[in-house]
Amino acid sequence: MTPADGVQVLFPPDVPAEQQERLRRYYLSSLRGVEGGPWGRLPRIYAEALLAAADAQQVAAAVADDLEALVQEVFAQVEGLEAFWVSPAVSRRRKEELILQLFEGKAEPLFVDFLRLLNRKDRLSLLRPAALAYRTLLEDRAGRRRVIVDSAAPLDQTSAQALAGAIQRWTGGTPVLIVRIRPELIGGVIVRVGDRVFDTSLRTRLQTLRHQLLTRGSHEIQNRRDRFCSA
Repeated sequence: MTPADGVQVLFPPDVPAEQQERLRRYYLSSLRGVEGGPWGRLPRIYAEALLAAADAQQVAAAVADDLEALVQEVFAQVEGLEAFWVSPAVSRRRKEELILQLFEGKAEPLFVDFLRLLNRKDRLSLLRPAALAYRTLLEDRAGRRRVIVDSAAPLDQTSAQALAGAIQRWTGGTPVLIVRIRPELIGGVIVRVGDRVFDTSLRTRLQTLRHQLLTRGSHEIQNRRDRFCSA
């Protein structure tokens, strides 16, 4: 059955069921361009600094929970909050007051300090990509690899396990398969692991065959012209 949003996320067994829906929303954010957007490496730089501080205080998981709750739940429930925070028309002081009002004493202090730092730097717009980068760092630490799969149809359990096993042998990491359903591929899959692409789709093979036939036909026509002109 095709998911309503056309994306199937297949988690490895070590991801707790209660975390999967929140993580699924993060992965959809990455597909929409939150990750690798116009900010360059800044979100990852902030995420790395936050994780280093969180490790020093032994609160890495708690900070992740607070980030994900804010981005995935609070922003969705409090209309206009995200727009208020990123608006250049709103002063830093007003944003600071709201951060403290919402989170001081209710969330991890390091998380609150991180929001205040972004505010002081006028970079609250980096919150979503920085939160995704933070999750990516935790995944890297756990040995997980996010893998984008374009498939003509949803993967059944047998196909998913076979593909995950092959990717694990290629990369040495435990894959999380993010499957985009693309019926136009006709059959086969396109797998993206980092910068590497493995294309087994029937559509690509047909396009390749068509190109080969057209190239061969043009060569034969040219050869006939050459023979005719030299006759």
